[in-house]
Parts: sequence; C-alpha cells; structure tokens
Amino acid sequence: MTRTAAQRIAALFNDRFASRFVALGAAAFATVLVPYLLTRSWSDEALEAEHWARHTAEVSDSTSQLMFHLRNMEAATYGLLAGVQAPSLRTRYDSSRAAVDPLLERIRSMTRDNAEQQVRIGQVKATLDQRLPYLDAAVTQTDPAERAASLGQLERMLNEGSVGDVVGELAAAEDRLLIERTRHAARQRDNVRWLQTLSLVAQLLLLGGIAWVAERALRRRRVAEHRSSDADTRSRAIVDSVREPIALLDGGLRVVMHNTAFVEFYGEPDAGPQGDLRELGGGAWHDPTLAQRLVDVVTRDREIWDYELRQRTVDGVQRQVLVNAKRIALPDDTDTAVLLTVNDVTPQKLAERQALELNRQLEGKVAQISEVNRELEAFSYSVSHDLRAPLRHIAGFAEKLRGHLDPSVLDDERARHYLDVISSSAARMAVLIDDLLLYSRLGRHAMRVHAVDMDKLVREVREMLSSSRAEGRIEWRIDALPTVPGDETMLRQVWQNLLSNAIKYSSQREVAKIEIGYRLDGAMHQFRVRDNGVGFDMEYAGKLFGVFQRLHKASEFPGSGIGLANVRRIVSRHGGRVWADAEIGNGASFHFTLPVRQDHSANARDVTTENTQ
Repeated sequence: MTRTAAQRIAALFNDRFASRFVALGAAAFATVLVPYLLTRSWSDEALEAEHWARHTAEVSDSTSQLMFHLRNMEAATYGLLAGVQAPSLRTRYDSSRAAVDPLLERIRSMTRDNAEQQVRIGQVKATLDQRLPYLDAAVTQTDPAERAASLGQLERMLNEGSVGDVVGELAAAEDRLLIERTRHAARQRDNVRWLQTLSLVAQLLLLGGIAWVAERALRRRRVAEHRSSDADTRSRAIVDSVREPIALLDGGLRVVMHNTAFVEFYGEPDAGPQGDLRELGGGAWHDPTLAQRLVDVVTRDREIWDYELRQRTVDGVQRQVLVNAKRIALPDDTDTAVLLTVNDVTPQKLAERQALELNRQLEGKVAQISEVNRELEAFSYSVSHDLRAPLRHIAGFAEKLRGHLDPSVLDDERARHYLDVISSSAARMAVLIDDLLLYSRLGRHAMRVHAVDMDKLVREVREMLSSSRAEGRIEWRIDALPTVPGDETMLRQVWQNLLSNAIKYSSQREVAKIEIGYRLDGAMHQFRVRDNGVGFDMEYAGKLFGVFQRLHKASEFPGSGIGLANVRRIVSRHGGRVWADAEIGNGASFHFTLPVRQDHSANARDVTTENTQ
C-alpha cells in the first residue's frame, strides 16, 4: 500500500525530466524572442543614430551661417570706416546683423544636450555682447576723425582675437560629433546583421541539444529503474532497525505494514498483512478510549500525541508506553492510512518514581535540618541575651571595686592587673555577644531586596573606616561598581567587614594599599577586596568563615572572629558564594559573587547550606 522506492524514483525522474523539457522550451522561446527584441532595439538605435547625425549636420550648417554673417559684419564695418562709398555695405551689415541673434539662439536650442557646446555658445554670446554695440555705433559715424579712430580700434579688436575662432571651435566639435554618430549608426547596422546570423546558429544548436537531452534522460531513467529495488530494500532495513514499534493501519484499523520491533512487542498478525490491530498482543490494545481516538484519527483527521497506556506485551512484561497516531496521505493510494508509533517509557517511569521518592526523603531531611537550625538560632539568641546581665554586673562591680579599694592597694601592680583583666574580658565578652546576636539576626530576618548602588555603598563605608586609622595612610584603587539587587543593610555589613579587615591587617604597612575590583562573570557579579597586609597560610583557609575562627592572635589584631561568618551568611542568602586566597606577608584577596537577577525566594532560603559548608 505504501509507495515503493521504485515509484519514488520514477516520480523524481519524471519531475526532473519535465523540468528539463520546460527549460529547453524556454530556451527555444528565448532564441527566437531575444534576437527579435535585440534586432528591434538595435534597429531603433540605428535610426536614432541617423537622426542625431542629421541633427549634427543641421547644427554644423547653422554654425557656418553664423560664421559667414559675423565675418560679413566685420568686413562691412571695416569698409565703411575706411571711407568706401558703397551703399551695399550698410545693407550687408544690416542683413547680417538681423540674422546673428536668431542663428545663435537656434544653435543654443539645438545643442542643449551638449554641455561643452553650451559653454562655447556662451563664450560667443559674451563676445558678441561686447562687440556688436561697438559695431552698431561704428557704422553710423560720419565724422572722418571719428571714423579714423574707430577704424584703429576695430583693427586692434580684430588683432586681439576674432569671435570666429570660437565659432570655428563650435563647428569643429559638431563635425567630430557628426563623424562619431555616423560611425555609431554603421556599427548598429553591423550588429543587427551579426545578431541575425548568431540567432540562426543558436537555434540550430538548441535543436541538437534538445535531442541530446531527451536521449540522455531516457538512458538515466532506465538506470534509475534498475536501482529502485535496491533502494526499496535499504528503506525497509532502515525502518526495521528502529527500536520503536511502527505500524501502518488502513481505514479499518488493520495492520498493513509493520517493522520488526512491532512483532517483538505484539507478535505477528494471525491474519497475515491484514490482521486487526485490536486482536494483537493478547488484548494489549483492548482500551476503549484509545480505540475511539483511533477511529477519530481515521474519520475526523485528528491526531494522538503521547497517549499513555499500560500494556502486557507478548513477552509477558508489563510496559508503560506512549502511543502516537496520525493520518497520512499516500501518493500511490487513495485509501486512508494511519501511521502508528509506540514508545516504551517503562524505564523513564521507574526513574521518575525513584526520583519522587528521593525528593520526598530529601524534603524530610531538609525539614529536620531547618528545625534544628531554628532551634540553634533561638538558643544562641536566648543565651546571648541571658549573658548580658551577668557581664554588666561583672564590669560594674569591677569598677566599683576599683573605686572602693584603698589607693595603696591600687598601687600594687598585680592587683591593678587583675582588675584590668576583669574589665577587658567583660568588654570582650560583650563584643562577642553582640556579634553573636548579629549573626543570629542575619539568619532570621527577611531580606528587603531592591536595587543597591554598590559604588555609593563602598564610598560611604570607605569614608567611615578611613577615619579610624590614625597613623599612616591608605591608597585606594576602586573599579567602577554596578547596581545590584539585594538587601542594602546586609550588603553594607559585607563591605564593612571586608574593608575593616583589609585596613586592620594592613595597619602595619607604612602605606596600606587596598583594591576593590569587579568583573561580570556570566550571570554573576564578582567582587574582590585585596590588601597588602600580613596575609595568611592557605592551609587554614577553610577556617576563615567559621564562627569564632581566627588565624591571628587577638593581641596582634583585635576582633571577635564572627565578621567573615556574617559575610558568608549574607552572601549565601543572596544566592552567591565567598572565598579567599592569600600569601603570608603579601596580603590577602577576598572574593564574593552576587547574581545579576535576584531570586525572590531568597527571603525563604534556609541557613542549612551555611551550617553544612
């Protein structure tokens, strides 16, 4: 029922054969039409060239007339000024004078297509505008002395250059145009004759080409028919190699073609190639909903996409499959055909159930850890509050004791040392409690996310911290920093902790150098704080961000050991991470990242990640 490879190749061949004959027909038409059009076009051009040749001849004739009248006027004026008593001189002058302006205007009109000639005509016009008034006045003079003076001036004028020279150039240019246009007309006539000859040769070649193409097409068709059986075999092998069951059904849902995988799943149809689909697989297809949907595919041209069905196949295995069906049109048959494919998703379904179970277990573990974290935070918050009152009592009574002791006792260095230790230890414990409370609050308070100008924030923190260093000076190098989404109060705490550490651990340098860098790394903003302080051993870098973890003695550098833990907690709640690298004696660099787009679920982010890092 399907179209065989031979039929497909034959159809392809017919399409190519027809297209080639259409192309040959078009070429034959072109060999007749194109020469005709070119012949007509070149004939028109030849006629036009002859017209322009006549036009040039007319311009040359008018130029010659203009030259004659100008020379006639000059000769008549010369004779009159020289005292020749001949009435015909004045008549000649008047006649030529009346003809000059119309001739000049006619030449100007006829040469409007030639810019060079227009320039020459303009020169002639300008020269005549100067000389004609003089000539008009000269021919009317009667006084002998004035005539003699005018005669001398006329001779000088003629010696300086005659207007006939410019007119001569005008005439010479027209003569050249006449020769060129005459030659062009001759070439066009020759082109027409050559085109007619070539078109005849092309038509003869085209007829020979048509005969050759027809013979070659028939030979190639015979070769294609010989290859069709091999192509059909290859196509069948490709379909059989697909591991998904594929079947072609007719309008009565009978299997008319299938691949090997279909037989492995449902067995060979008992009735041969026309077996009913519903009788295959020992009832695997006895699903009323699917049966109705298959009928809709046949009768209403609907489609079935990923219909999930549980089947027991002929190998006795219970499978979860996805059924797809679509009505298709077969070019070699008018009957309805349905393409049916089956996708075995049993392994995927098992994996999905296992993943759901693992997710359920993980959610339970997360809930337990979250509860433990909340209890730990509540405990630390309660302990911190409960320790404040005893500390205040210790510090207060130590001061009262200092005031009640006899001055002679305070003179004792040991006694004074004991009191100082009590007071300083109480003050240090108060700082630790405050830092612990801050750490607890950072895990409990909701984030207020909005746009934070990091450049402005760093400037404010820098100004506040720079004033705390009494000795030495600080060189700052700060890159341009972006605006990021986040909690401004928390991010201020991050910068305050990192910059105060940079100032503190570079305080022993004569000039402290602190660099604040930035770069965009994909979907994350990456910030860096680098100093030239004492640095630390990277072997102990894992302790840096723990609570009450210090890599230097308190006597060398004061601090509670909670600042970097706060930094990690804040950065983690924003969806970023923090790390450090350093070298002993060469300073340290602290890096942290923040997402370009803030996840609004950050307010509900648990501190589990921080406590398990």
